[in-house]
Amino acid sequence: MSMLKITKKWQYLLLVSLSCLCVSLPSFAADRINIIWQSLKLTLEVSSLEKFANEGVINQELEFYFETAGLKENQRETLREVLVTQYPVDGVQLSKFLNTPTGEILLERLGILVSLPGGSNGKYLLRGAFVQAALDSEKGFSVINILNHLATDVQLNLEEIQKTLDYQKRLTLATNSLTENASVISQQEISQSNIDYTKLPDIRKRGIYEVNPVKIIKLTDENRQRSFDMHLYQPKAWQLEKAPVIVVSHGLGSHPNDFSSLGKKLASYGFLVVLPQHIGSDQQQLEDMLNGYSRELYDLQEFINRPLDVTYILDELEKRNKTEFDNKLNLEKVGVIGHSFGGYTALSVAGATWDFQNIKNYCDRQVWEANLSMLLQCQTLDLPRQEYNFRDPRVAAIAIINPVNSVIFGSQGLSKIDIPIIISAGTHDPATPPIIEQIRTFAWVKSQDKYLFVMEGQAHFLNTPKQDGEINNLINLLVDFKDVDDNLFTVYNNTKSLAFFQFYLNQNDDYEIYLEPSYWQKISDENYPIYWLDKLAVNELVNTYNRFKPAEIPTLYPN
Repeated sequence: MSMLKITKKWQYLLLVSLSCLCVSLPSFAADRINIIWQSLKLTLEVSSLEKFANEGVINQELEFYFETAGLKENQRETLREVLVTQYPVDGVQLSKFLNTPTGEILLERLGILVSLPGGSNGKYLLRGAFVQAALDSEKGFSVINILNHLATDVQLNLEEIQKTLDYQKRLTLATNSLTENASVISQQEISQSNIDYTKLPDIRKRGIYEVNPVKIIKLTDENRQRSFDMHLYQPKAWQLEKAPVIVVSHGLGSHPNDFSSLGKKLASYGFLVVLPQHIGSDQQQLEDMLNGYSRELYDLQEFINRPLDVTYILDELEKRNKTEFDNKLNLEKVGVIGHSFGGYTALSVAGATWDFQNIKNYCDRQVWEANLSMLLQCQTLDLPRQEYNFRDPRVAAIAIINPVNSVIFGSQGLSKIDIPIIISAGTHDPATPPIIEQIRTFAWVKSQDKYLFVMEGQAHFLNTPKQDGEINNLINLLVDFKDVDDNLFTVYNNTKSLAFFQFYLNQNDDYEIYLEPSYWQKISDENYPIYWLDKLAVNELVNTYNRFKPAEIPTLYPN
């Protein structure tokens, strides 16, 4: 069983931050590191660190720090490797990202750990060093070169850094424990199963319906002055009964085309699948930011517009049902699938409500855990403090994948959800860590029919992204992608979505048998297994969360 693989990279990058990020080597820079721990101030010669990075030499001064930190030989070698490894990052695009509101929040958090002398936030100093290192064509974007480009002395705040490292350690232990517990719980249920799946239809294959080419329709919501495309996948021939409808909401920086295989798969089983392009948080918005046409990674109003896009689409389908779809659409019970930011969208239309007090409590903390989705969720504090409820009563079941959600909704907001739900989590996900963004959600939603779908080895993306080389380079700074078949997690999610919605939306009892741990053990890749858990697993997972959570984080109680 594999453990959380992103951890080493995070730990050593943080360790480098602790030990090195105060270095400054240009002509106007100091030549010593200042380390602050309560009233204690320590220093380290820059030359000691440079000699270690370039030659592997550990002098007496550096040995003292390594001994104090308890670094073993292999850890010292890993630290040196991290110092000198160059990462292919485009300096211009990095500069543009760091100047977005999202990038500024990230720098602000780093600037709490690495501040200017006297304690002022070090975000501007760090931004300059990051960008200059990325623009350095000779030495490239490496930790040691970032240190070379820091323009003045900085102050390491070890209490905050230690707390950050403790958060990361707890997150790692909790995630590994989640994987182990999920395996044990699934195995217990599997041992009681005697189903022979070889005698049943293989639902990983396409269905019996031929599918029309994708149809793209331009919609305009006059009330919001918002125009966007919706991509339609539908079978060439309708079922005898009314066709179920599923809306698929893509994630941040994504596009409906990224879910074309899901659209075709579901349509081949008789579903009408609708994929809106959420302008303002789609691939085009990301490209506009990277190319300098926009200063924002996404439009903050997308937290409001995305769920309204779904409701507007359902309204439009009701208007068009008779004339364009032979009145064959069942729009009284609709399913919604959402990935990442799309997971937030699906939860919103399913009835989750915002909790500004919860958002403030989490975002006002001095130190955050390694949860990149907080960069998005905490920006909602800049929106008007009013009630946000996007519940659409036509939504009857939802499937969410790596959702961004737990801070913005909290326990109270998520307790409003009482429809069937399946929550997919990836054990290698740094953007929406499962122990934070999925386990809490699984505990808090009140649905009687709720499932947790744990994908070991999945790192937020359904497959290794390829759309843009520079974007991938930034992603690879945080995530170690292993040699995974690009189709693997896509097949898992497409198959899971089919079984779930056939049973809960189409009310086809033949598919209940696929909502069992034994089925997923049968079709799982041995290196990337799937663990299927139902509501009976909640208490065990809650105990795991509470065992590893930091003391200042509230105890998790299931709703």
